[in-house]
Amino acid sequence: MKLILPNKKYEKQYYDLVNSAIKYGDASELGNAYREKESFNHMLKRLNDRRKGINIHPRDVAATVYFIIEKDRLVGTIDARHYLNENYFEDLGHIAYYIKPEERRKGYATKALSLILKKYKNTDKILIACTKDNIGSAKAIENNGGVLEKIYLSKRFNVEIKRYWITLK
Repeated sequence: MKLILPNKKYEKQYYDLVNSAIKYGDASELGNAYREKESFNHMLKRLNDRRKGINIHPRDVAATVYFIIEKDRLVGTIDARHYLNENYFEDLGHIAYYIKPEERRKGYATKALSLILKKYKNTDKILIACTKDNIGSAKAIENNGGVLEKIYLSKRFNVEIKRYWITLK
């Protein structure tokens, strides 16, 4: 498995991922990797700007979105936020990932999370959260050393959230 920056080589597979997410009602879970009716080229530019902290909403932070590639197949996306502000500290954390529904339960989230953690070289602790009912995501976090801090009702999303910390140093 490898994490790569989004690029034209995976355009068709990207749209397969998006269509699958829409089919399963998960499109909002794609996070920064998807905007409705956005062209692929515009998405590439937007993500490049976001990586540099350019043209982002004041509530947002600079972040790098990667494609999760397994044997030359796009199986998901992972979003690595460069730092946290109040908005991301409250409910979202440093990292968000999405695995294509047809590719779940194969260990991809666990492996992708382990790879992305290596990119946080100057960070002592990573905050990561998932919904309480997302058992697969909780297992991926726990398999990467995540320690549950608390479970709480998110006022923003009106759903119970499991909030974890992963110590890197």
